Amino acid sequence: MKRILSNPAAALAAGACLRLFFVLKYPAGSGDTVLYEQIATNWLKHHVYAMNVGGVVTPVDIRVPGYSAFLATIYWLCGKTGPDARFWVMLAQVAVDLLTCLLTAALATVLVFLAFESIRPRRVFSAALWLAALCPFTANYVAVPLTETWAMFLTTLAILCMCLLLLRFRGSVFYVEAVSLNLRVKAEWFGAFAGLAVGFGTLFRPETPLVLVAGCVILGWYLVRGRQWLKMFRIFAFM
Repeated sequence: MKRILSNPAAALAAGACLRLFFVLKYPAGSGDTVLYEQIATNWLKHHVYAMNVGGVVTPVDIRVPGYSAFLATIYWLCGKTGPDARFWVMLAQVAVDLLTCLLTAALATVLVFLAFESIRPRRVFSAALWLAALCPFTANYVAVPLTETWAMFLTTLAILCMCLLLLRFRGSVFYVEAVSLNLRVKAEWFGAFAGLAVGFGTLFRPETPLVLVAGCVILGWYLVRGRQWLKMFRIFAFM
């Protein structure tokens, strides 16, 4: 039993089963779903970011383009559009959400390591992965064609990059269970990766830059305390 609980594949398999249960048993839609599907269909078929207004394909800017681009890609791959392609859209969202679970587990491990250097990261990673994989309050979003699944993935990725940046400030080399690990990536690049994740996230949810603002406040406070003004401005520029 202990071997199963410590196996990431088992947690991901359980998470996949939970998400497929929602997809097969409780698929849903919303008013925004129709908007995204119309825009994606017109974008794919007519090469116009548009909706059908009074029977006429009319260009609109009613939503940011990230999720419609995702839908259009799925439509192109499966050869179906609109409600006929929802099952394939949901399957793709299952895969994205399982990646979010892995990022969440990695984030939990880094956060605990920032607070306590003498930890057993494998246990933290396993516990966080099981909690994320079996959380029904986030898993059920995969059964609805909406931006939430992608928003959670990109937000988690951005926060993970910022936490790795904080970890990198301690130095490039650190030890996990007596094993030496080397973060060879420069601190500025972690900032760039965080900014890139937030940038993509903004294409799905326009409020995503608030994540970057919060991160800059925390990182700025950390660097100002150490009087590392030049490094602060350089990292912020990369972000």
